[in-house]
Amino acid sequence: MLNNKKTFYFFCWFMLSYASAVPANEYKPFHPPGKFINLGMHVMYIDCFGDKSPTVLIDVGIADSSANWHKLAKSLSKDVRTCIYDRAGYGWSDPGPGTRTTAQIVHELNMLLEFAEVPGPYVLVGHSFGGFTARYFAATHPNKIVGAVLVDSSHPDQIYRLSELDNIKNKPPLKITRRELAPASMTDFEKRWYALNSSRKAVFAQMNELKYFKQSAYEVKHSGPMSDIPLAILTRGKTQLPVINGVSLESAWRDMQKDLLKLSKNSWQSVIKDSGHNIYKDAPEEVISNILKVVNLSR
Repeated sequence: MLNNKKTFYFFCWFMLSYASAVPANEYKPFHPPGKFINLGMHVMYIDCFGDKSPTVLIDVGIADSSANWHKLAKSLSKDVRTCIYDRAGYGWSDPGPGTRTTAQIVHELNMLLEFAEVPGPYVLVGHSFGGFTARYFAATHPNKIVGAVLVDSSHPDQIYRLSELDNIKNKPPLKITRRELAPASMTDFEKRWYALNSSRKAVFAQMNELKYFKQSAYEVKHSGPMSDIPLAILTRGKTQLPVINGVSLESAWRDMQKDLLKLSKNSWQSVIKDSGHNIYKDAPEEVISNILKVVNLSR
């Protein structure tokens, strides 16, 4: 976590430098396949596939975009209606008003679903920071939610339990690699996303979500349980956090993942072997099968 203003603004400077380096030819006009919904103060992007109830709604991690989940969502849509969207500032969505906390994000998402006339009930899928969205939405709108899947989700206590990260000695300098031209193997859709998520508005969205992460964690922690809806907890199998001063931070992460089981009496955990944090990339079939398990239990 970013504990002081000096560190935070240093990080921001790097991110802005990174954003300004995106080649201009990546910004050519392009019309994505979804819908642009005007919420009054800003416009947000949403794309839905399929027509079988309930509706699976996917929210992503910090610095991510709906396009990264596009292929997985299309695969799911054969069995269930699936929607991906861009949080304010990311992808094709405008920057949003107010502080970028989970409460504000869920407020905007609820408006987006209403204005876009996306039918419920919903199964929420939250990856990383998007897990906060799933938890808070389920706790504050229980009549709209029939299931959830948390994919290596953030935990409200991680800002304390992973605080040893700040004690690492001889840290390597922070480097944010400039995104050059998108790989030739990408589709036009993916290339435009690649550029959009390198834009200044996306960088500011990242910075603001990081800036208010502690407040988001507080909101989620005090929002309450998810009732007893079907809840799948997917946890990475690879070790990605170090041991510091004899403390295994990866063990702390796994303990917090296990703690998420308490959110519902109808929950289970799957540790995905050989997968890192981005389970949806490393093992998409495992994500799909767990989502469909939740969907079938909710019907």
